[in-house]
Amino acid sequence: MSADPVSETTSTAVLNLGHDGRTPFTVDANLIATGRTCVLGSSGSGKSYAVGVICEELCRKKVPFALVDTEGEYSNLKEKFGVIWVGDDVGCDLRWDGINLQELAAQAPDIAPLILDVSDLENPREKIASLLTSLYSEISSRRTPYLVILEEADKFVPQAGQRVQIFDEIARRGRKRGLGLMLCSQRPSLVDKNVLSQCGNQLIGKLIIQNDLKSVSQFFPERGLPKQLTTLRPGMFYALGGLVASPTLLTVRKRESRHGGVTPILRDRVVKPYMGTLSTSSPFVRPVQRVGGPVVRGETKPGLPFRIKADDIPIYVKREKRFLLFGKDETVTSVQSIFHPLIEVGVRLRKGVIKKKFETFYITIDGISGKLADIEERLTLHEGFERLIGLSAFHLEVLRGVSTDSDSSVIDIASRVGDSKGSVRRVLNLLEEKRLVRSIEMRRNKLFRRLIDIPKVSWERSHLRLEDVEMGGARREEPKIKEKEVKDMIRGLWDGADLDSFNVVFYPVYKIELTLKRRRREVYLDGRTGKDLPI
Repeated sequence: MSADPVSETTSTAVLNLGHDGRTPFTVDANLIATGRTCVLGSSGSGKSYAVGVICEELCRKKVPFALVDTEGEYSNLKEKFGVIWVGDDVGCDLRWDGINLQELAAQAPDIAPLILDVSDLENPREKIASLLTSLYSEISSRRTPYLVILEEADKFVPQAGQRVQIFDEIARRGRKRGLGLMLCSQRPSLVDKNVLSQCGNQLIGKLIIQNDLKSVSQFFPERGLPKQLTTLRPGMFYALGGLVASPTLLTVRKRESRHGGVTPILRDRVVKPYMGTLSTSSPFVRPVQRVGGPVVRGETKPGLPFRIKADDIPIYVKREKRFLLFGKDETVTSVQSIFHPLIEVGVRLRKGVIKKKFETFYITIDGISGKLADIEERLTLHEGFERLIGLSAFHLEVLRGVSTDSDSSVIDIASRVGDSKGSVRRVLNLLEEKRLVRSIEMRRNKLFRRLIDIPKVSWERSHLRLEDVEMGGARREEPKIKEKEVKDMIRGLWDGADLDSFNVVFYPVYKIELTLKRRRREVYLDGRTGKDLPI
């Protein structure tokens, strides 16, 4: 860790961000520390790199800050500067599950800058909301400068959907308390326009999507958007607002610490043969590769065990012939054992005609696709929530308010939902982009109709009958669907309902590779019955 000598006091410090082609480009540290700044640019524009440069300058001038790192890109600042890395990685300084957020907030103004790595958190919004609420209170009582930097602002203060309310408070009232805010996003059109409009300082890099270009046009009021905004090279940004007297094209300086957001590139590699094999005496198959995951002895997870042995798989596989009725059969060339993730979801529902009491019911969904799963005899998947996972509760309330049998106006839908026309209209536009609703123009009005049915669910009153299964050498797939997504879905689909439990269970599956001449194909078999699986 290098020393950070400071030649000037913070009150007169300047941040060296790069050059404008002729002279160094510097800004007053106070302007960034307590102001409202946005750093905007599409993927590949160098936005994260530029934020890294700003952080280096803030560290050098000993300006306290906390950066919400959504992709784990900024921990490399530790190479050159004294920062505190909060995360779940092996090398981090503080772990999320071992810190008191209120105590951390109380000490934040006096300690090194915080890199809040939330890339591995299940629900980063709750952690960040709790920490920043306490920090806001601390800064309000002290009246000392402190900067909050938010990466992927569109996920925390979106134009539509659930938001972290503390950012609205910081944006509106934080300045007088000394709390600055820097919003960073690849998609400015998805950031709440009221919060974005309060950013008096702007760094705007390459943008190519029309909605994003329109959202930043407010910052170029006199001459309009520069034509070269869509073709700027990485690392080039227009500086506007309080940063300069007139729009200036800035080239960001080279970083001193390694940039953590570098895209991997192809390099020469040595292709090694797979070392393990599985032979079989079956007359229908040549010796096959058996592919599994790393052997973890003694590790068990809730699920169901394999009943079919890998050696017997060729007996169950339906192999095609070279021609329709005759010719050589396909050959089984590899068998991979997999534990596929399912999710048993417990839902609290209000049931009963008289007592109206809450009861917990259960459904099982596929952990990868979100389809409804049934494992009574073998694993079968049905149409379920695959198109609804990822929508917020409010999105789903609006979707339910749209009829499938008739066209409805925004006013009608807003009345059913009980929210403003503006909020409902924004959600309807998003749902139309996802092809969940469609619209038609009728006498200058837009009418909407729902294009999908709400899934019909057969509720179970008891848990699945599972075992503690040893993972062994099988590859264990992790679910892609998150608990927060399921909770939002339940709250949006059923009035008064909430998530009661979220349990990942593992189902045995075989992935088989078949070859015939130069053609290869893959099939999946149920590891308990040997039946085909439509995964």
